[in-house]
Amino acid sequence: MLDDVNEFVYDLLSRVEKSRQKELAEALKRIGTIDEKQKKIVSDLTSKLVGKLFQPVIENIHFAMLNNEEKTLEAATKLFSTNNN
Repeated sequence: MLDDVNEFVYDLLSRVEKSRQKELAEALKRIGTIDEKQKKIVSDLTSKLVGKLFQPVIENIHFAMLNNEEKTLEAATKLFSTNNN
């Protein structure tokens, strides 16, 4: 179960980061010309927001795993899955 949960968390965070990078690139295009320092500020902002939003989710998933809360883990999998099952 530990490997499955770790894989799920890794996949979730990978998808989130991919989306963050895509949205960041689009936003930077719309902003126009800014220097590298400003780009870093915007990138850091998006990274911190994603981290703050997903930290409790990941903590709750790990708590559920440690406490064998199968229904919670199933719910998390369904909520954050890319499959339509």
